[in-house]
Amino acid sequence: MSQQKFNKLANTRILILGGTSGIGFSVAEGSLEYGASVVIASSNPEKVEKAVSRLRDAYPNLSSRISGQACDLYTPSTVEASLESLLAFATKDGKKIDHVVNTAGGPGSRPPLSEITPEQANTGGPRLAGILMLAKHAPTYMEAGPQASITLTTGTMLFKPLKDHVAGIGSAGAVDATARALSISLAPLRVNVVAPGAIDTELLQSIGGENEAVKNATYQMFRDTNLLGILGRPEDTAESYLYLMKDRFITGQTILTDGGRLLK
Repeated sequence: MSQQKFNKLANTRILILGGTSGIGFSVAEGSLEYGASVVIASSNPEKVEKAVSRLRDAYPNLSSRISGQACDLYTPSTVEASLESLLAFATKDGKKIDHVVNTAGGPGSRPPLSEITPEQANTGGPRLAGILMLAKHAPTYMEAGPQASITLTTGTMLFKPLKDHVAGIGSAGAVDATARALSISLAPLRVNVVAPGAIDTELLQSIGGENEAVKNATYQMFRDTNLLGILGRPEDTAESYLYLMKDRFITGQTILTDGGRLLK
């Protein structure tokens, strides 16, 4: 038999929160193509059902490796119970989870500093609560050791803010700092972060709504602010998450997939 040294995701189980669209869905696709089984989750049960169907249609021979369940990471009063239910579902056959990827989130409202309210200033609270509850409970359901990982998501705005986007920086910074702290607390389980730039996902496509002029101007602005002059594709950015799962010697790091935005 030929040597199989680099296909490190074969026969693993990967839980993907935010896996029903965009980058998370592409991570699910890539994981399946590397031989893993996937459990996808988001807050909307209908989206979970549709995403599971899409994956099964795209990979009919891998249907038994694809499942999903709804999980709301943004309601503080129910997030802990929702996560515990999801983790139990993901391991109901007795096999533990090897990797957890969290791409859940959205652009949200980002008012200028002159208009921000205390409630809007605290938008990072629910997101951080979900991450901490995930870190609290997930290790119990995961394989032990550096071959297992949790990968979170922030954004390049953390490193290169825009003038009118102050409201979102606290949340982005909290993810980055929390991941580094968790990499110490949860070691030898690994914790890392991916910081995508402008990626052509459903979320980005929703900007401007039906206003094509606004949409086109937004797309052009994003293209103009990186070295490559393009938008990122989910299937390319997904490679960053796949890499962080496979490299058992990386932890506490944030890697960028931004087309060179920080250098422009």
